[in-house]
Amino acid sequence: MTNQIVPSGATTYLRLLRYVRRFWLAFVVSIFGLVLHSFAEVAFVDLLGFITDTVGNITSAQTASQGSVEAVSGAAVQPAFPQTGLTAMFAGLMPGDLLVDNSWLVIPLFLVLLSLMRGFGYLIGSYGLAYVSNYLVHSLRTDIFDKYLQLPFDFFDRSMSGHLVSVVTFNVQQVTQASTKALKTLLQQGSLIIGLMAYLFYVNWRLMLFFLAVMPLIGLLVNAVSKRFRVISTRIQSAMGDVTHVTQEVVSGYQEVRMFGAKENERERMLQASHSNRRQNMKMALTEGISNPLVMLLVSLAFAGITGFMLSPAILETMSTGSFITFLVASGMLIKPIRQVTEINSDIQKGIAAAESIFEILDAVPEVDRGVVELDSVQGRFEFKDINFQYNSDGRAILEDINFTVEPGETIALVGSSGSGKTTLVSLIARFYNHGEGHILLDGVDVNDFKLHNLRSHIALVSQNVTLFNDSVRNNIAYGELANRSLDEVKAAARIAHADEFIGQLADGYNTIVGDDGVMLSGGQRQRLAIARAILKDAPVLILDEATSALDTDSEHYIQAALEELMKSRTTFVIAHRLSTIEKASRILVMEEGRIVEQGSHTELLAAEGRYAQLYRKQFTESEAEIVA
Repeated sequence: MTNQIVPSGATTYLRLLRYVRRFWLAFVVSIFGLVLHSFAEVAFVDLLGFITDTVGNITSAQTASQGSVEAVSGAAVQPAFPQTGLTAMFAGLMPGDLLVDNSWLVIPLFLVLLSLMRGFGYLIGSYGLAYVSNYLVHSLRTDIFDKYLQLPFDFFDRSMSGHLVSVVTFNVQQVTQASTKALKTLLQQGSLIIGLMAYLFYVNWRLMLFFLAVMPLIGLLVNAVSKRFRVISTRIQSAMGDVTHVTQEVVSGYQEVRMFGAKENERERMLQASHSNRRQNMKMALTEGISNPLVMLLVSLAFAGITGFMLSPAILETMSTGSFITFLVASGMLIKPIRQVTEINSDIQKGIAAAESIFEILDAVPEVDRGVVELDSVQGRFEFKDINFQYNSDGRAILEDINFTVEPGETIALVGSSGSGKTTLVSLIARFYNHGEGHILLDGVDVNDFKLHNLRSHIALVSQNVTLFNDSVRNNIAYGELANRSLDEVKAAARIAHADEFIGQLADGYNTIVGDDGVMLSGGQRQRLAIARAILKDAPVLILDEATSALDTDSEHYIQAALEELMKSRTTFVIAHRLSTIEKASRILVMEEGRIVEQGSHTELLAAEGRYAQLYRKQFTESEAEIVA
């Protein structure tokens, strides 16, 4: 057994962001907008310092004008401290007296321009990132759904349907948090942190060293908390999958739940699943509640140290009033974005954990299709040679030494006890599972050599577990590639299946919506729609897995007659527990424990007094007992 390499959180997140490459232009525009917004925030702080120094210079000029003739005559008055900063650099393009005399106009103009810049940056940044993230979620959902359509049958056999549904709904929603809210905050607040720190370094690099000193400690804390967040997030998703699974089972089996008095049992299952989800969420909340204050404490200690040094005479002598205020405000402003960046860590870890479960599905091996043969039509001759099959390499054998031949147009009935391998055998014909040993030849070609789509186009299936979709009667009969069939063809298939009569009595006829899995129809009606679907496909190979199991006696008589007409020109495999329905089969194969123990016609097998005769007489006796009762 090989050890599976578990991807790191960074690797998973980078793989998630690779989906963004499809929308790189919108992503670049959104980054520009968020950076522009952060630049405007820094510029507001710088403007505050500029306003403070300008007010000081104007006050100084007014004071000087009262005691100096030169000042009154218009001589330039030098400020106590030279103005520094981004705004001062821009304003430096104006003559000093023009700036002083018109500060009532220039400064408000700067305020308006910065507000417009900030608002414009936020608009294109937020909308652009929302555009990217929503398309990211859309792409993930469609990719997962497409993958479900490609995965082999054994994947679904070993997976719980509720968990598979939860991946598309809940897990993808967690990715939304990581790719929308988290990424937006990371870019917006992250760029603001970088901008503020660069500005503080520009104003006074010595004081900035205090903030840089605590950054490694914050990094170590965030790294430790990230691992904890991801572990808890994985447990939350598993618990949410259990909630979805229990809910789905109760909704689907509501009749059984009530008839067998299982409401308390199901309520207890849901209670446990929901409690598990609640406990994990509380652990997440506790971790967040501890980590965020610790980060804020470290940042506050650095801010306190900076404030203390700024108030020392040595520092005050080197800074103007505006510089002092801007440095104090900018360093204080760092606290909020650092807190927001650390808070989104939980969302990012949830997204990474969700992305891992998503990529686990996307990386699953799809249904094997190495076939190259495509035939426009087949006659339907089958040869089963030395077939052995087991679901797992270390599991028990399901089929052993299966050998028989079927001529075109023959009807082969498979009978035997439950678990004898009947359904598994016919599943190999359509390659729902791939046989590992032996050969199944269709017209001399191994079914493994056919392209899957081509092979299944020659086969029609009616199973005992009928699946109908929440659509019209017509669309359920003309399903998939049959959708282009005319209404007359659909009606003709329905008449053969004895479904046309009850369809005509429905409110909207063939346009009637059948409900979720045909809930608006009876079991027999649902089965007849499935038979009509198979008739409409008109495939040369027909598989009937208890196709008449849900029909009453009258309906079964009509359907049996219709199926006999349908089977005349087709190779048909019939699985039946009701032996009276297969008496006219060309050959009957009796299976026990994965082996064919008898084969022959109905008359021959009865005369042989073997296993078939035992099953037939037992069923005949039970039927007589039911009639007498």
